[in-house]
Amino acid sequence: MRILFGALAAMAGCLFCTGIPAAAQTVRPMVALQDAIRMAASAASKASAMQRAVSIVVVNREGRVILAQRMDGASFVSLKVAEGKAITAAAVGVPTRMLEQQVDGGKPASLSVPDVVMVTGGLPIASASAVIGGIGVSGGAPDEDETIAQAGLSGGSKAD
Repeated sequence: MRILFGALAAMAGCLFCTGIPAAAQTVRPMVALQDAIRMAASAASKASAMQRAVSIVVVNREGRVILAQRMDGASFVSLKVAEGKAITAAAVGVPTRMLEQQVDGGKPASLSVPDVVMVTGGLPIASASAVIGGIGVSGGAPDEDETIAQAGLSGGSKAD
C-alpha cells in the first residue's frame, strides 16, 4: 500500500513539473495593485470634492478584489455594494447603469442571475480591447457613484 501511495505521489509531482511552454503562454493584461491604488485615490479625491463618503472597490477580470476601501463616514454596507458593482462590471463588460436600465425598461430576466448588482456605479476597466477588471463605488446617489468611479478610471489606469 505504501508503494502504491508513493508511486501516486511521484506521478502527481510530475504533473506539476510539466507545464505549458513559454512560447504557448499568452500574457494577458491585468490590473496591477499600483493601478488600483491610483484609481482608488482618484476616486476618493473626487468623492471628497463632492463631499461624499463612499466605498471604492477594484477587482480583476475574475472578480477577485485587488483593493477595497471605505472612506470615513461611509456605511459599512456600501463596501459590499461597491464590490458587487465592480464584479458585475468586470463580468459583463459594461457599466452597471446599462443593466439597471434594462431592468427598469421591463427586462427583469437579469434579476435572476445570482450576485449581480444592477445599480449604477460600476464600470469595467479595459486595456486595449479586453476587459481586465472593474471598479465599483457606493455611498452616494447612483449618478454620483458613477461619476466618482469614472474619476477613478480617468485618473488611475496605467494598465495599457
